[in-house]
Amino acid sequence: MSILLLDTSSKKIEFSFWRNGNLILKEELPPDENADMLIYYLKKTFVERMIKLQDIRYVSLSNGPGSFTGLRIGSAIAKGICYGTGSKLIEINTLDLIANKYNGSSKVISMIFSNTRTSEFYYCEYEKINGKLARLSEYKKDIFSEIPAEGFIYVVNDNSIGNFINFIKGSDKDIKDLSDPANSVSQLELTMEYIDGGEFSNYKNSEPFYMNDFIPKI
Repeated sequence: MSILLLDTSSKKIEFSFWRNGNLILKEELPPDENADMLIYYLKKTFVERMIKLQDIRYVSLSNGPGSFTGLRIGSAIAKGICYGTGSKLIEINTLDLIANKYNGSSKVISMIFSNTRTSEFYYCEYEKINGKLARLSEYKKDIFSEIPAEGFIYVVNDNSIGNFINFIKGSDKDIKDLSDPANSVSQLELTMEYIDGGEFSNYKNSEPFYMNDFIPKI
């Protein structure tokens, strides 16, 4: 079973390749590179490791919410690989991926910045039950002050804790930065659950998960 994992949902662009549960390669793009360089690094690394795209059976994509441009690029690459190789597409919600990185016993709220101007966040509530991530709420969007606090630990990713400085001041909310380690192990765990459940996306009509329509500036 060969799985390619792609995450372009934030500034931290990652990809990894797993075969039969073993990590074959894991790469993170340089901080100054954008998602549009992913296909270059992906091809370069596969050639160096003598891995063929045809070896891929599943493509797992961190599908948002997150960076609009990054998600579009990641989606295009994942769909192109599925089209060219016959691989099956698995879309992992990025909020799920972040929450699954937390190994504690507390309930968590996973958060991603939605709009810095309005101080809005995408978020969702979770709990680990018997080692499995369970979602306790719908995916939501709200300003920081309106997100529940009692009984939850907040988790963020991609070194984004700096973005929260103005919101943390005077707040009793416990916020943890989970940008290390890499996302690949968490994404693989969720991907295996999707494979076991036969939950695959149709690459022909799949779209990134934005939670709200993108409205271009006029």
